[in-house]
Amino acid sequence: MTGTDAVRRGDVELGDEDDAAGESPPREQQVRAAALRLFRDKGYHATSMRDIAAEVGINKGSLYSYIRSKEDLLIPFFERAMGLLLAEIEAISANESLTATERLKRAIKAHILNVTENLDILTVYLSEWRQLRADSLSTVRQQRERYAALFLAIVEAGVNRGEFRAIDPRISALGMIGMCNYLFRWYRPDGRLRPEQIADELTDMLLHGVLA
Repeated sequence: MTGTDAVRRGDVELGDEDDAAGESPPREQQVRAAALRLFRDKGYHATSMRDIAAEVGINKGSLYSYIRSKEDLLIPFFERAMGLLLAEIEAISANESLTATERLKRAIKAHILNVTENLDILTVYLSEWRQLRADSLSTVRQQRERYAALFLAIVEAGVNRGEFRAIDPRISALGMIGMCNYLFRWYRPDGRLRPEQIADELTDMLLHGVLA
């Protein structure tokens, strides 16, 4: 995934008449970027629609020209967070020229780099996805299940081919995914190690745990 660019707060407070003057696409982008920052810093429940409007510099009433609810702001974040990562692992999983060991290595590294490069989106995603209604979560749930199934298939292939030890594939796959996800709790962009170094360290550690 590519990182989410920060959008500066608007300097002028806009009313409904400004919304009709062709401002919608850039203003909607500002609204979504502001909501992402606030959900990350304050949490989903603690962020009000008034907070989002103030962050962008518009009236609260104007906010509803772009979104219907806070939930409408979360869904695109979640679908994007999972969608791009899912596309990566689908490509890795489909590459039959690679051994299971190499596919697992690439999958783990891709997941770790996606977390570090999209920290804002994934912090909100991993912290708040359970806050949505079940019907709103359907696409996200399908993406999560598809991703887990592909990851599991790589681990199973490694066990079946004798590349990995006789581990429980499902438990091992879920444990690896969980460890990669948890980076959002402790990773800092200004930390001691670059994302690539962290990915190499964790990938090496996980592979040593499963290799035959």
